[in-house]
Amino acid sequence: MHKSRVRLQNLARQRADEQARRVPWQRLEESRNHYIAWQEFCFWVRSILEVEDRVPDWLAEILRERCPGFLEAETPAPAKGVNPRPLSLRLEDWIDDHFFNYAKSEGWFNAITYYAVRDPRYRRAEACWTECVEKWQEAKPAQYATFDEWKAMAALCDDAAHLSDEERKICASAKLVHPDRLAAAVAQYLDCEALAYWARHALESGSTVPSEIERELELRCPGFLERELKSRQRSGGNGQEWQRLMRWLGDQVFRDAQAEGWFNAVLAQVHNHPRAIRTMEYADHCHELWSSRMPEPYPSFYEWRQEADSYVETSSD
Repeated sequence: MHKSRVRLQNLARQRADEQARRVPWQRLEESRNHYIAWQEFCFWVRSILEVEDRVPDWLAEILRERCPGFLEAETPAPAKGVNPRPLSLRLEDWIDDHFFNYAKSEGWFNAITYYAVRDPRYRRAEACWTECVEKWQEAKPAQYATFDEWKAMAALCDDAAHLSDEERKICASAKLVHPDRLAAAVAQYLDCEALAYWARHALESGSTVPSEIERELELRCPGFLERELKSRQRSGGNGQEWQRLMRWLGDQVFRDAQAEGWFNAVLAQVHNHPRAIRTMEYADHCHELWSSRMPEPYPSFYEWRQEADSYVETSSD
């Protein structure tokens, strides 16, 4: 069962990555965040419906305002013998069809959902829904939390409630640092990783390192290239230059995060970040283009990063 689960997870990741390549990562990230916001609304509505088993008048008014036409479309009684899906799930379907139809028609909706459900914000909302239903079924509140109040409650929930032990450890490490500091470290790691991908082909080619890379690495990683060139002279190079550069960046740039125990939280967030995935794919694309000949002049890191950010896979690719 474990092998089957891993296989299904890998297939889901492959499908999401394939779809994600069809759209700029910035648009994917924006749509993912938009999707999570709607999922928070759905979880709040679901928390109430599963306790009330009906739509209270005050909630119906909110639904008509936020999702005009949804309740009206639900008015006809289902056909005899048909057991309809719960109203809360039909609401999700309605939102997907009306607010994310552009992604469905363009063929990348699954990429949105894949990355969304792995976001800590989504997991906290899911945990809040579970906790609220259990609590409210035991003692129905005189007045339900408003959506804004519910979101504030969700922000305090455990986002590791439904995860494996290993994933729980990573989530626990994220609690060792302020969210703003963690977000800044993730952004910095994305930049460092892009730098390493940019320099990778030149470092592992065995040829003379372009002056553009020498200048950039000396500025950002003082001492690394000198040590690497000495190592290459002794061993002739072994194709491990990229890994050593990433280790150097991890040890030097993220020393505090490692010492304070939250570096794994940085890696986990980077792993599912659309920009990190797109940068890796563009690096693979460049590796294929440059396999026979190094580009002259070698693109600057700024130019390469811009190209990576705008990279979209087309049928001609």
